[in-house]
Amino acid sequence: MAYVNLVEEDQLAEFATLLGELGGENKVEELKKLEGPGALIEKGFVPTLPKILESKKKSALDAAVVMCFAALTKLEGTEKDKHVLMVKDALVAREKDMESMHLLAMLTTLFNLLDANSKARFSMFMVLAERAISGEVAPWLLDKQILANVESFRTSWGLGVHDYSKLLLALLNLCQAADKKREFGDLLLKYLETLDQDKDSDVKEALKKAKDWTIQAVLSFIRAPFDAARRMRQMVALQAVQQLKGTEDEPLLKLLSFYVDEDFKGYLKFGESKANLDYMAKRHISHDLNIRHFRVFAACKLPLGEYTYGVIEKALEVGEGEDIESAIIDLVQSKRVDVKIDQAQGLIHIRHTAQRDFKDAQWQELGQQLSNWKEGVKSVLEQMHKARQM
Repeated sequence: MAYVNLVEEDQLAEFATLLGELGGENKVEELKKLEGPGALIEKGFVPTLPKILESKKKSALDAAVVMCFAALTKLEGTEKDKHVLMVKDALVAREKDMESMHLLAMLTTLFNLLDANSKARFSMFMVLAERAISGEVAPWLLDKQILANVESFRTSWGLGVHDYSKLLLALLNLCQAADKKREFGDLLLKYLETLDQDKDSDVKEALKKAKDWTIQAVLSFIRAPFDAARRMRQMVALQAVQQLKGTEDEPLLKLLSFYVDEDFKGYLKFGESKANLDYMAKRHISHDLNIRHFRVFAACKLPLGEYTYGVIEKALEVGEGEDIESAIIDLVQSKRVDVKIDQAQGLIHIRHTAQRDFKDAQWQELGQQLSNWKEGVKSVLEQMHKARQM
């Protein structure tokens, strides 16, 4: 233990000597009198940093920073947090005197020096995110571990709703800068949900800034409605989406509602308006593709079994001049409905449907199918038993 203490004392003495020499004033003995690494950082490194940078000697800066980081490792708990943030502020205040990547590397090391559950990690990460975007190196900071642990950060860093929404916004900006579209979509919904709970910020201003993102998210969901059913339901009630009401983008809100409710008739009435069709064309939303989507929804609501052409035409809203067989082909191509056409009998057999969302109706349908299967097996067993007795 004595050897360890001696080594630590020697390191601090070397640090004091280096700072005294780099400071340009003969303060070596004065700095050596400071007790502990915290005092040496606060009264030695921070005041000396501007003079080190003015010398434009990168080697001198690196030497001082390395010793400063070593001194930080000697601190613990809130004292370490305090001095890490102190060094961060000192570096950021003189960032114009450093190369952006050099600064980012030093800030990253400071972040990693903090304990995993340190609340100071939040403010450090926010500074890192801003510098990574301005330095066009967002992918360098945005690794899989950070994205996977977003929700755990809220607990480990002790974040309230307001700070958590700020963290999510920073991550969204990083994802956008790094062109991570899938991760962006996942985080956006969390961010918009958090804004609904955030009572400490200017929510109207935040929602206004998020409007374009919200519109892009809704558009992406509409283009892939089978995979986004749950997220559509979550999103339609959010303030970020409801703010579209009364604006030029209100048709998009209505369209999202039709998709959430699988309201085919409502959509067809919506599509009768030239203004709505013009809006969809402006947003590159295909009216024909929407109809195909709603026809798949309608087919999936039908119990499995055989149907006449007339019944299917009515269910799929096939109008005059349209070909029922073309509509059936669209169902097959969606890979959500397994259909067999019996042209000779004029029947359509729906053999399997992949439900977009599993609700009470789907559970009831599954229960009925299992009951029918059970009765079928029972009947076969009875017939086999009778055959054996003959």
